[in-house]
Amino acid sequence: MGRSLSLAAAPADGKIGPIGEDGWVTVTEPAAPPSVNTAALRLARTPGDMAKAVLVLLAPVAILVALYVYFFGGNNVIVIDPSSTFTEARLSAHFAVLEPAGLSSKWKPLSSAYAPGTPSTLRVGYIAPKGEGFQLVESDQAAAALLASELGKVPTLAKSVDAGGRTWGIVDATNSSDLALVDTESGRTVIIKGQATLTELEQFASSLK
Repeated sequence: MGRSLSLAAAPADGKIGPIGEDGWVTVTEPAAPPSVNTAALRLARTPGDMAKAVLVLLAPVAILVALYVYFFGGNNVIVIDPSSTFTEARLSAHFAVLEPAGLSSKWKPLSSAYAPGTPSTLRVGYIAPKGEGFQLVESDQAAAALLASELGKVPTLAKSVDAGGRTWGIVDATNSSDLALVDTESGRTVIIKGQATLTELEQFASSLK
């Protein structure tokens, strides 16, 4: 009569010994895996490894940004229509409002706001054709106070230029790096200030009607 062989379920990495006289075999347990010192692994990472990990995370973001800029014009200026703001200021009848007319699409309006009250002030921001920003400010605030708040301490006398049928003072702001054209009339002061060139500021002043 043959002997029956009975085997216990062996571990995946265990070893089966020779068959004993009783028909049983000896199963040895696998050796325990060596412990991993996670703290040592973290300390072993070099700055280069960390930089590579950051690059892996940033790469998808950079790709998405590039796609947005290329396909959806993400780097384009968002142009607005300020005509309703000019209309609001004109209807308030606090002062005679000047509005540009006949400018090409290279002049890009970006922001507009009218603050009614005493005094009342109209502000419209633009990008000039060469890419620099400037702002049109019209207000019935006292000229000296408005000039001080917008341009800092300005000289009493300044160079002048004729544009659009008006004589504009050329002023270098003392509270910023802005260049400005200033027109003061009874009951209204107009300031065109910003980083645009003097030629561009004069062209814009000539368009005001």
